Amino acid sequence: MTLTILLPDETQVKLEKRAKAIKWSVEKMAAHLLDDVLDDPTPTLEEVVARTKNLPPTLILPDKVDIRAWREALSDPPDAPDFDEEVWTRQWAAVEEEMRAITKANAIAEGLE
Repeated sequence: MTLTILLPDETQVKLEKRAKAIKWSVEKMAAHLLDDVLDDPTPTLEEVVARTKNLPPTLILPDKVDIRAWREALSDPPDAPDFDEEVWTRQWAAVEEEMRAITKANAIAEGLE
């Protein structure tokens, strides 16, 4: 099927950037995006209500909280003798680097870069 649509300039630029990021034609990208949206059916109101009714009950907190017990627990935290701050710092740096790479890849795929 051939379909001609008019897109705002801004939308066209985004579509072109996204297609270029993964080396697709603009037409293939547009078809892919439309296919994705059309394959994801919007639930009916009845389906949403049924899903909501089937959710597990929420946690019910007691009416009264023992503030003294909380204060004691927070003022005397458990020891962590095997915690190595240097190792943790290196591991956290690696996690942050991976998150930056994922964020950049997502931005490129979404045509934001």
